[in-house]
Amino acid sequence: MKLEGHLKGAVLTGIGILLLSPDALLIRLMQADTWTILFWRGLVFGIVMMLISMFLEKSIEPRQLFNLGRAEIQLIAVNASMHFFFVFAIQETVVANTLVIMSISPLLGAILSVLLLKERVADRTWLTTIAVFFGLLLIFSQSMGGGTLLGDTSALAVALLLACNFVLLRRYRHVNMIPAVAWGMILSAGLAWPLATPTAIGATDWFYVLLFGMVILAIGYVLITLGPRYLPAPEVGLIMLLEVILGPLWVWLIIYETPSFQTLMGGAMILLALSWMSIITILETQKKKTGVSK
Repeated sequence: MKLEGHLKGAVLTGIGILLLSPDALLIRLMQADTWTILFWRGLVFGIVMMLISMFLEKSIEPRQLFNLGRAEIQLIAVNASMHFFFVFAIQETVVANTLVIMSISPLLGAILSVLLLKERVADRTWLTTIAVFFGLLLIFSQSMGGGTLLGDTSALAVALLLACNFVLLRRYRHVNMIPAVAWGMILSAGLAWPLATPTAIGATDWFYVLLFGMVILAIGYVLITLGPRYLPAPEVGLIMLLEVILGPLWVWLIIYETPSFQTLMGGAMILLALSWMSIITILETQKKKTGVSK
């Protein structure tokens, strides 16, 4: 039964990542300006997530979605900011740069947990941090002269905000945060509205918007939310690294965007370091469970 649950978690998380992987490609394919993309992407996804929240938690009444406390407000602010920086990063730098830099968010989350939640972190986390630092140096070294510094910095901001999101979810684990995520997207849409031109998008862009909000982001996010219920965090982190490979692959296949040599080398260093940290953690956890069962 445990194996079935474990497999279920791996399948849910894997499908969620597979659904989310074309996200960056669709942003690139849209002909609309950044503010219009932010508006429609945030509004449609926010509304769909509200409906999903009510479906998953049948006890929730519509008026309860407006009952926001300190925990929800913090998460709303983090998610709204994250949405802005993510779309900006995708449009201002190479997709591979964005996703590789974002992949360090679990590591940043572990470090923030030490600083804010006073949790103990294993020595391997600090070794991984050193390797990730040098990998980021390689990526940012080509940003200076390549015109992608602003986009790469935005991706780093997304990674930090994702880490904050992780810490908030751990601190307020008793609170249902799906409505807060939805409100965060709706807030980003509201902030983008004055600078957006919502009526200017064509039929193709409408297709992308609906694909974003109703399939890729909504279903993908729900699956990634459900998957960790059956899988340990290190295994979830390992599976989620697939997005760093799949996202740039879609972009390369469709619009022929090729990462630089520095991005490939820095990305390989970061992925290897994060994979090593996750695998060692998984093995140690299994060893402890075996010891306890004996």
